[in-house]
Amino acid sequence: MPGNPKVRADIALLEDIDDELILSMFEEGRSKADICRGLGIGRRALDTWIADNDYEPIITRARVEAASHLACETLTIADSMDADNGQRDVQRIRTRQWLAERWDRKTYGTEKASQVSISIQGLRMEALRHVEVVEQLSTDQMPKLST
Repeated sequence: MPGNPKVRADIALLEDIDDELILSMFEEGRSKADICRGLGIGRRALDTWIADNDYEPIITRARVEAASHLACETLTIADSMDADNGQRDVQRIRTRQWLAERWDRKTYGTEKASQVSISIQGLRMEALRHVEVVEQLSTDQMPKLST
């Protein structure tokens, strides 16, 4: 980044930090913004560091692991629900479920089924139109060809 000394300084800081520490933050389920705040760096520097080191597949696997932790956490929250703060606990569960679905669609995502709608009235009208065409063809006089 020739024109941005802040990004260069942040990337240099990231290079000095152990990679496993940063990747473990992703595995804990921390967001990129939270990681940036914790390390005192900018988002662009983190994205550049990830791209330069080809860490995207590793981060994806870390997110899958984090999704499993979130799913287990929802069970803990559900088991310890408080009658006084029920709505708060339900919202916490929904948020963790949503994140788990996004981070590991294969395991926690919902399948989008194709919706089929059948209109009986539409089928009946189509059948009546077909019958009218067949009756019309069968009752029409076909002109005789002269020989």
